[in-house]
Amino acid sequence: MARPRLPVAKAATGGAAVKNPGRHAGRKKPKGTRVLGEPYKTMTAAQKRAWAEFEREMPWLNASHRVLLRLACFWTAKMDDPEADFGVSATQALSSILSKLGATPVDESKVSHGTDEDDPDDEFFGGAGAGRSH
Repeated sequence: MARPRLPVAKAATGGAAVKNPGRHAGRKKPKGTRVLGEPYKTMTAAQKRAWAEFEREMPWLNASHRVLLRLACFWTAKMDDPEADFGVSATQALSSILSKLGATPVDESKVSHGTDEDDPDDEFFGGAGAGRSH
């Protein structure tokens, strides 16, 4: 099964568009995409805190992600509640939602955080700084 296509904004943020320009050539960001916006009014304070954290950590989220993000906030708030029962099923649900939002550790490693520091391993493993003399 083929891997799902990265959203244009995530490909740009993560550097995939730079790494494989041919793969992303001609792709355009969907027109009319709205910003993520404020959390739902009916969300609890804990869910709204989770929303704000996710919004900071995943700048590629937009209005089309709102329902999934709401679910992620629900499960995150429940996970943080010491009186709530957060079992294996809830863990799997949250993990699946975070994966769909591009927020798993595997996805995080693909996202550029905008640092200008050179990775010393790039010289040996063919990264961005490979071949440069220091």
